[in-house]
Amino acid sequence: SIEKELEDRLAELEGQGKLLEAQRLRMRTNYDVEMMRQVGFCPGIENYSRHIDGRGPGTAPATLIDYFPEDFLMVIDESHVTVP
Repeated sequence: SIEKELEDRLAELEGQGKLLEAQRLRMRTNYDVEMMRQVGFCPGIENYSRHIDGRGPGTAPATLIDYFPEDFLMVIDESHVTVP
């Protein structure tokens, strides 16, 4: 969860003597979590996508390509490019 990862990171920062960074991280993350609970969104919500999706650390998020069948055809129109 976000709170568990926050506590781990805060312990790491405080262990390194980076108290200001730890305080800023705590304040920002707690604000973001509160906003997500109250309104379902916060600025920078993409930073929490792993937690929202339930993915593990270091795993890539899904992309649009992941939702297409394996044998799909893609046509890319570059007509906006000026040809000399």
